[in-house]
Amino acid sequence: MSKGFFTNKNSKPTDVEIIDIVGKTKDNLELLFRYLTDELRLKGELKFYGINYGWALRFNKSGKSVVSIYPHKDCLTVQIILNKSQTDFALSSGFDSKIVQTIKNTEPIHEGKWVYLTVDERTEISAIKKLVDIRIKIK
Repeated sequence: MSKGFFTNKNSKPTDVEIIDIVGKTKDNLELLFRYLTDELRLKGELKFYGINYGWALRFNKSGKSVVSIYPHKDCLTVQIILNKSQTDFALSSGFDSKIVQTIKNTEPIHEGKWVYLTVDERTEISAIKKLVDIRIKIK
């Protein structure tokens, strides 16, 4: 199963298609989008990451990826790449056990840990915001 719903490289999803597919998760997508663009002033773009990942909303700061959001059926998959310092900081930051286990269970690669979190309409978006802040502020 791909990380995102939209896996056809030749068919870039529209805003309407993205809102339709995420369903009840729309409010969390909008909250996260506003936080990233309005508060953090990050640049966002739709980018295709291949058939196993699909189209994602990628947000950068100074040319580096901060977070990618893969729209899916009634949910989102949020990808945040954490380096060693960011991982250590996140693990000592009081996240709930599900997020801590996800971070711990993610295998490190040369860039760090590619942490994928599922967000649905019940997800408290403040934890995602906190991880984004760690990604930006901790070197």
